[in-house]
Amino acid sequence: MTEEQSVVLVTGASGGIGAATARLLLDRGHHVVAHHSRRREAVDALVSHAESVGRRCWPVQADLGEMSGVQRLVSEVDRLLVEHPSLRLTGLVNNAARLLGPSFDAADPDDFDLYLAINARAPFFLTQQLSRRMTTGGSIVNVSSAGVHFSSPGDIVYAMSKAAVEALTRHAAEALAPRSIRINAVVPGFTDNGHPAFQDPAIRTYMAGFSVLDDVAAVDDVARAIGFLLSEDSRRTTGTLIDVSGGSTLGARPRTAGKVSLRSVAEGDALPAPTTGASAEGTDDL
Repeated sequence: MTEEQSVVLVTGASGGIGAATARLLLDRGHHVVAHHSRRREAVDALVSHAESVGRRCWPVQADLGEMSGVQRLVSEVDRLLVEHPSLRLTGLVNNAARLLGPSFDAADPDDFDLYLAINARAPFFLTQQLSRRMTTGGSIVNVSSAGVHFSSPGDIVYAMSKAAVEALTRHAAEALAPRSIRINAVVPGFTDNGHPAFQDPAIRTYMAGFSVLDDVAAVDDVARAIGFLLSEDSRRTTGTLIDVSGGSTLGARPRTAGKVSLRSVAEGDALPAPTTGASAEGTDDL
């Protein structure tokens, strides 16, 4: 590497939205630091893809539930920037999250602390620390959830953690602007990330019922929105949310007799019956 080249850190890059985003960035000419917590073999596929398009992908394992894991990730980025002086950190995608949270009645302090640590504390401190490495400006994209914007007591802890991510997005925008760093968030609804639940027609129909577009998203739909926010095409956009939930946040759905939590959906519990013939073409960051 001789001329300056862009590198972007994507957390939770071993599957779903994170893997799709990393692949898109590689295809667009960026190098990628691909964080994972356990699934190294999934990230190895990104390494192979990077080689096929003439880019580099560096896998980094870290437990973002611990501050030591956050610091490990920052230290690995620092190491790469020293070893490859032509690299410039231009982007951060805070995608990693703990899903399927406990309900209002079932949550205990340990649950609460773990969800907030991974879903809110880690994005905050990665943003704080890595923005200092964006010496030529950059863009940060947080991944929130449509679950922040409608009532679901079964998903309350997860929703609270993602609401914190949206607050980070708004408040950090002013703090980062003097350094030419933008920060925004995407708000996915149900997004088919390959979880086995998406293969069940009844579950897909239930999920599709939340969207006024009568379907669920593909991971590439969300990745393209993230790619837009990382690009110069959005150079006047900061502190905002881009809703890619298919209208799930409008309050017009679900078209069922009731709601169940994401954990209940994933575990195959009985689903409410549709009130109309909702179609199922394709889930939230389940």
